Amino acid sequence: MLDALERIEIALRVDISHFLGHIDACAYTRPELFYPGFSQDWNTKTGLTRHQDWLACQARLIQRSKEEFMVHVKKQYGLPLPIWITCEVWDFGALSRLFDGMQEVDQDSLSAKYGVRNGRHFASWLRSLNYLRNVCAHHSRLWNRNIIDQAKLTPIGEVAVLDQFRGKEHALARPFFLFCIIRHLLTTINPTSTWWSRLREHLLNDFPDLQAIGLNLKGMGAIDGWEHWGEQDIQGNKKPLSDFPASSSIERGRVTLNRSADSE
Repeated sequence: MLDALERIEIALRVDISHFLGHIDACAYTRPELFYPGFSQDWNTKTGLTRHQDWLACQARLIQRSKEEFMVHVKKQYGLPLPIWITCEVWDFGALSRLFDGMQEVDQDSLSAKYGVRNGRHFASWLRSLNYLRNVCAHHSRLWNRNIIDQAKLTPIGEVAVLDQFRGKEHALARPFFLFCIIRHLLTTINPTSTWWSRLREHLLNDFPDLQAIGLNLKGMGAIDGWEHWGEQDIQGNKKPLSDFPASSSIERGRVTLNRSADSE
């Protein structure tokens, strides 16, 4: 599981840093480039905005990095570092939180590269995948784990494989739904990936047969007939990196601070 999440993490690091880097080398430091709920609303307990809290988190990641390139760049050029340097220390949590704070139009530009029109849906995916990554990294139980911060379903027909989860509340709250999201993202990032085939093999042949005590893959949220899904059921769609819609911050050359209340 972690190998798939690592590939997604690296791809998102590249896409987010490339996008923001087009605006400003240190775009991550500029609160006006993010939506007000992230950059202006103060946490009454900490006295910080979510953006300030994110910057503090990134500062800790930079400070503890012992990578030679990081030591060299800090010594040679000082702070703040350009985003194409800082992104190298981001973990999944850092990139998902930064994406969550981007303006809607910019979220949409990035999520469209992964076949998802609504960037808020994509942000929910990243939050859920970060939770999944933490569960796996700590070798915790995954099989019938309840996913509290659930990833949102995309509109019918947008991501074909996810349509099969409609009306299945139990399955939407279980890890298998996230496995299908991972498969979609990997198909976008690397169409030749064999990750899904290897996962299928593992679940069908290596998962213990515990039917006698009522334990099976349905506890993980597996949909009936999933083992027979063909490639047409899980195809991804990725736009070229340069295809940022004309409405994005990059093409507009200005910042719009609108975030509609009903965007969720």
